[in-house]
Amino acid sequence: MALLVLTQFFVGLADQIYISVIPFLVITIEMHNASLKAGIVSFIETLPFLTISFLAGILADRYNKKLLLIISAFFSGLFLLTIPIFNYLGKLNWIIIAITGFLVSSFATLYPPARDALIPYLVKDKDKLFYYNAIVQSSYQFALFLGGLVPPIVLFLRNDLVFLVLIDAFVLIVASTFLFPIRYSENAKFKEKISLTEDLKSFITILTENRSVRLLVILTALDNFFIMGLVTIGASLYIKNYLSLGAREFAIFNAVLSLGWFISAIIISKLKLDEIKMLKLGIFLDGFTYIPLFFVKDFGLSLIFIFIHGLVIPLITVSRTTIIQKYVNEEIRGRVFSLIYIAVIGFMSISGLFMGFLGEFLDANYLFLVGGIGGSIVGIMSFYFKIFK
Repeated sequence: MALLVLTQFFVGLADQIYISVIPFLVITIEMHNASLKAGIVSFIETLPFLTISFLAGILADRYNKKLLLIISAFFSGLFLLTIPIFNYLGKLNWIIIAITGFLVSSFATLYPPARDALIPYLVKDKDKLFYYNAIVQSSYQFALFLGGLVPPIVLFLRNDLVFLVLIDAFVLIVASTFLFPIRYSENAKFKEKISLTEDLKSFITILTENRSVRLLVILTALDNFFIMGLVTIGASLYIKNYLSLGAREFAIFNAVLSLGWFISAIIISKLKLDEIKMLKLGIFLDGFTYIPLFFVKDFGLSLIFIFIHGLVIPLITVSRTTIIQKYVNEEIRGRVFSLIYIAVIGFMSISGLFMGFLGEFLDANYLFLVGGIGGSIVGIMSFYFKIFK
């Protein structure tokens, strides 16, 4: 189990470096329509999560989970090397970055369902599943915080965004090697052959027959449509164009967001609150806490507000996970998690494209106003729907 936690930490570190570097890299190397191009790159690199990530859940049921994790981390890192190679050849542009992002994300879709499906096989005492799930998630959140600190430190020593991508690729490839010593066995009876058509139909059945799951997926998708584009495109435009700062400040901005997330997750784990009310409040605050950035033109003050926004995120992530674990039948729980993951990451692609388009016409602070108001409205709407009660 310790090896999986260690791997999760390094994957989280790589994820945050990637998020901190890629949007800013596109905006830096492109002279014309940089905002729109960054939005298109964001759309393309997250498109696999919207289109094929449900297949990853099916693969996690049918094949060796450890092998899927190794493949995911290793090939994600391998394809990231494309960016430094094309930069060395003097051929790097936003199209190369977009194609690379698509390939990296295609392999990255394998990781979450394979990881979550593997954990029960590594925990002997099933009463401690929640504890070890929390350990894995905490390691990832802490890695996100540290991953936000790595870019400003590296850029201070060597002001080269592509060099950071090289480090990112190296971290993923090394992380894949930590998984090799893991040993576990699966029950063969769960490997019965079922047609792909039957597997795909099950997702439709879940959505059509379970109203609460359907509402949860829709609310998640709508919230992420307004919010996730602000995390990727909106934030990079806000730091570079609106505050006239550089990649180091952008990385610090992301690190402070992750710090708020990490601290809040620890606090919330100690509280006993109604998870459904917490989720609805979290969706509202997810949008509302972004609105102040419309008025802020000071970097130090922006860090305070992005930290406050980070405190809100676990209200959604922790409560939503608990809701699914408590109220969804075990037989379909994994696929429901897959549907939620599609709504979260998949709609990041649509949101990034939307915010990149708006960024061609509006100042970056207006993006936070639009996204913040939209997310707040989704949160208000959620209070009118009954979910699992």
